[in-house]
Amino acid sequence: MKLNLSNYKNIHIGAIATFYIIAILVRLISLLVVDKCPSIETSYALQVCAALATGLGPAIGALVAMLIFKRKTEYTILGKSAWKSIATIVIPCIVFGIIGGCDLGVTCLLAFTYGLLEEFGWRGFLQYELRKLPVWQYVLIITVMWFLWHLDLTLRGALPFFLLLLFASWGLGKVVSETHSLLLCAAFHGIANFSKRDLFSDTTFTVAFICVIVFWIVMWYFVGTSPKQQGREE
Repeated sequence: MKLNLSNYKNIHIGAIATFYIIAILVRLISLLVVDKCPSIETSYALQVCAALATGLGPAIGALVAMLIFKRKTEYTILGKSAWKSIATIVIPCIVFGIIGGCDLGVTCLLAFTYGLLEEFGWRGFLQYELRKLPVWQYVLIITVMWFLWHLDLTLRGALPFFLLLLFASWGLGKVVSETHSLLLCAAFHGIANFSKRDLFSDTTFTVAFICVIVFWIVMWYFVGTSPKQQGREE
């Protein structure tokens, strides 16, 4: 794994710094507000707003950096297939809504929404800016920045969490580079957060969870993709 400094010549440090400073500041403000307002814990609506606010930083940072420095990205919300991206979000929300009621379906949608806010920044902007680096380099850079961005690291096991983000940076990075779909990244990100709600004790949820993951993989990688199309995408 040789470090070639020439790979860094075309990286826009100013745009990345702007993105990251805004992402950190918004995250810090949201955590401080939650800490100073214990009443948030008594209201589900306020909890949802607070949770979404913590994910706003990467999205806002990316939009501001792209606007100021005129940066563009090929990684978009719908990616290479609009219908697949929409189905990626809609079908799981319906499935979980059926097995767990409207509340679980809405919670699933909110988890995907939060995932999209983060993924617009980490994958849509940052990974695209670093895409010309070797994979191991941009994965490591994104992982370190993502890890430090969380700020509330005292609440987590630092090493396991870092390793989790390292795997996620590699996996989600591969997904977005192949599909260009931020909704698919948001779905994987969101369902990981969604699954933390102690739902795996329910066999029906566990089966549905596995089926949703298989559905995404089959739909994106096996449905409507001929060998000729695969060659063009590569």
